[in-house]
Amino acid sequence: MAGELFLSGLTGTNFDGGAIVDQIMQLRSLPLQRLQQEKALVQAKLSSLGNLSKGIGDFLSIFEGLDVDALFKAKQATSSNTDVLTAAATDDAPNLSFSVTVNKLSQAEIRVSNGGVSDLSNTFASSGTLTITYDTGNGTETFNIDYNAGDTLEDLVDAINSTQERVKASVYYDGTSYKLMLSENDVGASTVETDTGTGVYVISVSGLPSELGSGLDTLQKAQNAEIVIGTGSPVTSPDNKFEDVISGLTIEVKDTGSANVTVSENYSKVTSFLNDFVKKYNGLVRLVDSLTTGEQALFRGDYTIGSVKTGIAERLSPLIDKGLIEYDGDTGEISLNTDKLNELLNTDPEGVKSIIEELKGSYSAYLEGQKDLFSSFEKTYSEQVEDIDNRIQSLAQRLVQEEKLLRREYAQLEAFIAQAEELRQRFQQFMVSLSKITGGDKK
Repeated sequence: MAGELFLSGLTGTNFDGGAIVDQIMQLRSLPLQRLQQEKALVQAKLSSLGNLSKGIGDFLSIFEGLDVDALFKAKQATSSNTDVLTAAATDDAPNLSFSVTVNKLSQAEIRVSNGGVSDLSNTFASSGTLTITYDTGNGTETFNIDYNAGDTLEDLVDAINSTQERVKASVYYDGTSYKLMLSENDVGASTVETDTGTGVYVISVSGLPSELGSGLDTLQKAQNAEIVIGTGSPVTSPDNKFEDVISGLTIEVKDTGSANVTVSENYSKVTSFLNDFVKKYNGLVRLVDSLTTGEQALFRGDYTIGSVKTGIAERLSPLIDKGLIEYDGDTGEISLNTDKLNELLNTDPEGVKSIIEELKGSYSAYLEGQKDLFSSFEKTYSEQVEDIDNRIQSLAQRLVQEEKLLRREYAQLEAFIAQAEELRQRFQQFMVSLSKITGGDKK
């Protein structure tokens, strides 16, 4: 009962009821210890089955949602001279080779005020509104920037940059005076090319502070990039990138000159998939071996788990027949023969495609079945753990009650022994006294 107190070892004899109860409870706790050991083993197996299910799921994942056609649709574009230009292709680009001549690179227009101040601390004498006009080639955009008497050139630069994003304002020092410099922020935003002879500019202004002069001089003309494909007509771009001049192809020019561009199939996705296949396959093989092989293996000799290794090996035939993989008979692991793969991709890509489609069908069905099977095993082991937990709890509660009962009984026994010992000692004293009275102690 709660609150009960049992004292032992108080008899003055060698009898210790508490120690005896401890020994009895150690013996009676052996079944509990065995249950705890059994639980630990089942939990270890459950954890291992979880790892196996994950390994199967990882392998299965490379086939889930796999679009085999997409692996073979990728295109690549190469340039014979990447110092002149680079190229990139989407799946829609046609297979072809052609020459590209880069006549001009694009450049941004840069203009500066034709007047300036001798010191950056100099201020404007009067207020006004600076109007900046930006010509995109498809129309003009106008921005008005107010300035006040007492403002500096740097104040005006900040006001321009905070008002709009088409033009970048800066301070330009020509060695004598500080001037306002305006340049294109995004060279691709305008198709206009500067023509000083006819007065065509991307950037023009009006209303400059008198201290900065009456207009703008041109430091650098706006220029579009220009290429010629083959013997065709020149093609221009406001920046150095030419998109969809040929469907699905992007050309970016780096320097003037010539280069050949080749668009061809890109099978890197195929190689990547097969490398991933080999990695996941070998990972699952090693996991099965760790569970079934060796003295400490939790599922040593287990046929069901060991058959996973056999099952995935049996489905390798399409790859082995074409020499695409090498199989290690000792470990059961595989490696990809990249030379053979590249050869077949060049000579028989449809054949490689058929192999991957066959792998997808075969492995998807098998791995799905194994995943479901081991999921059911995990459920069974989880139920076993729960059952053992219940048995442990029930047995532990029973042992607590048994220990209380034993301690009560042995406490009573110890009390009885103490009383008997007291009687013995009194009787002994009585006999000694009696002996003295009757002269039993005379010599």
